Amino acid sequence: MVIGLLLGGIYLLEIHRILRPGGFWVLSGPPVNYENRWRGWNTTVEEQKADYDKLQELLTSMCFKLYNKKDDIAVWQKSKDNNCYNKLSTPDVYPPKCDDGTEPDAAWYTPLRPCVVVPSPNLKKLGLKSLPKWPNRLHVAPERIGSIRGGSDGLFKHDDDKWKMRAKHYKKLLPAIGSDKIRNVMDMNTAFGGLAAALIDDPLWVMNVVSSYAANTLPVVYDRGLIGTYHDWCEAFSTYPRTYDLLHLDGLFTAESHRCDMKYVLLEMDRILRPNGYAIIRESSYFMDALTTIAKGMRWNCRKENTEYGVEKEKVLICQKKLWYSSSKES
Repeated sequence: MVIGLLLGGIYLLEIHRILRPGGFWVLSGPPVNYENRWRGWNTTVEEQKADYDKLQELLTSMCFKLYNKKDDIAVWQKSKDNNCYNKLSTPDVYPPKCDDGTEPDAAWYTPLRPCVVVPSPNLKKLGLKSLPKWPNRLHVAPERIGSIRGGSDGLFKHDDDKWKMRAKHYKKLLPAIGSDKIRNVMDMNTAFGGLAAALIDDPLWVMNVVSSYAANTLPVVYDRGLIGTYHDWCEAFSTYPRTYDLLHLDGLFTAESHRCDMKYVLLEMDRILRPNGYAIIRESSYFMDALTTIAKGMRWNCRKENTEYGVEKEKVLICQKKLWYSSSKES
């Protein structure tokens, strides 16, 4: 936290940017409870008090209020509306409002900015209290669907119904879904998090990945109460090897094969997939033979299946990564 204070609170500004109006930020550790803990921090009580006062000053200037504090934990709440931000228009007040024209939701290759991102006053249902309660919010079109090009309540409802049907079909093709064999799942190029929402009653969690070159639908994923991130699948995904039990992709190669060689994407999938883990690849028939050949070279067992509608132009490839070891020996 001291580092954040030395940088003029820029880390706190990023916390402010990604937090909903009315949302909470919890800090556990220095300088909270400095009165009783300072001796173990190789510092003085005066220095720690100064750090805490500076922290409180910065958070107040960003329209946070101390919500509660007990022992080593302090909780601040972000302002529920925009009234507090009017003071940021005053000259010489730090931090200033962001007025550089940068898209507030931009987070891909975007440097941290030393200014406050003020929530749009046009979005009335962005705050924590205005969203439907969990789990109802899973199946309610968020207000921010309208900010996506071509987005609408009707499109959201169609996508929600579509993935309910697809998830049911996937479970027939791969009965391990819903069992204790699959826990960590990644939907590699989701739109609205439809698959994750359809599997919400199963004992698993889904990382929803929005392609950085597709429409920016990540706000909708989060408004549904789901977790997600951006990624460019021409690059490695930031995770440990052998992390996920199931990978799912829907039309990724159709959409981005002109940018990325399929074999490199599949090799990255192999890296992050556990031995004996599964992959569900939903693609046009055009790519199926090539995908099957590459997967066989990676020692995956694959079978081609029909979609829930049985159309020929689209197929589903169900693969399992083998548990194998190199037969080469050191001389």
